[in-house]
Amino acid sequence: MSSPYALSSEIFDGVVVVTIDLPNEPVNKLNRQVKDEFVALMDRLERDLNVRAAVLLSGKKDSWIAGADINEFLELKTAADAERMSHEGQLLLDSVERMRTPLICGIHGACLGGALELALASAYRIATDDPKTVLALPEVQLGLIPGAGGSQRLPRLIGTRAALDMILTGKNVRAKKALQIGLVDELVHPAILRDIAMKRGRELADGTRKHERHSSGVSGFLLDENPAGRRIVLKKAREETLKKTHGHFPAPLAAIDAVAAGYGGGPSHGFREESRLFGEMAVSDVSKQLIYLFFATSALKKDPGVSIAEGEPAPHVTEVNKLGILGAGFMGSGIASVALQQGTLVRMRDADNGRVAKGFAAVREILKERLTRKQIGDECLGCWV
Repeated sequence: MSSPYALSSEIFDGVVVVTIDLPNEPVNKLNRQVKDEFVALMDRLERDLNVRAAVLLSGKKDSWIAGADINEFLELKTAADAERMSHEGQLLLDSVERMRTPLICGIHGACLGGALELALASAYRIATDDPKTVLALPEVQLGLIPGAGGSQRLPRLIGTRAALDMILTGKNVRAKKALQIGLVDELVHPAILRDIAMKRGRELADGTRKHERHSSGVSGFLLDENPAGRRIVLKKAREETLKKTHGHFPAPLAAIDAVAAGYGGGPSHGFREESRLFGEMAVSDVSKQLIYLFFATSALKKDPGVSIAEGEPAPHVTEVNKLGILGAGFMGSGIASVALQQGTLVRMRDADNGRVAKGFAAVREILKERLTRKQIGDECLGCWV
């Protein structure tokens, strides 16, 4: 019988190995259950003087933590509710950062969103040199910004340019690249992840291992380590973002504002602005539509199609060659881009030509990006009407 709890722990010579394995789920998610268990666990660790360090591992085969439970975002009714959620997450990770017992994150598989924010607040990050190990802050793809301190801790760890590149694109960073930019402290084979993480925990507790700050060279110092350089980077980021989004997607600009607030007014101000902006983004129509689109795309990937038993005649299935979409907003343009990539002829209609033009522009940007990355071929463009 499986345990109803997401977290389990064992102690070995002063090091607690915590395993997260969310029951009845294919991947670990940071939902209310996990957060409540984590708070209770941290309280126990702080009070138990026999515990000198803690290691966090995943019980899932090829995934660490896939981020926050997106369903909980849909329950948010007001910006104040979302701002409160963000603030609570910040307080939790601030407690992690200040723990008496250093937390070592042993990352194998996907480490996304809130999971990466948790790792950023930990004392040490070890990743496996496995293709399945990727790290990312994909919130902008859902019309959101990092809300648990990611916009503040990431730039200070890896520099403004590298942090903005991750935050504004939401792209995955593979383990080798993560080590190069200072996002993780060490790379190991999956087979020795547990042993090395425990060893590093003891070393950190003993004071025999110290953090070595990643150096980004002379250009990095000029652009990341001084106010004038950062202003140039932030200004350039805003210009590029406006050029790409044409103002249709507010989250990337909000993320830049959050990063800038931390530099301009200090960490406390940065965290407050991150919460406020997260609250605004979470209840925006853009975010709601992008989340619905995410669920629709995920459901499409999971759909196994029609199952035909051996010996039975194949059921009649109508092949869709043409698709008409009423409404050229975020949802309509998103559906159009997915259909086009399947080779379906698409026609869009809306109340006025201006909205249709905006829908066309949104689809064109999606296809252009995927074409640039060679994820699709030129043939998809011929299906756009």
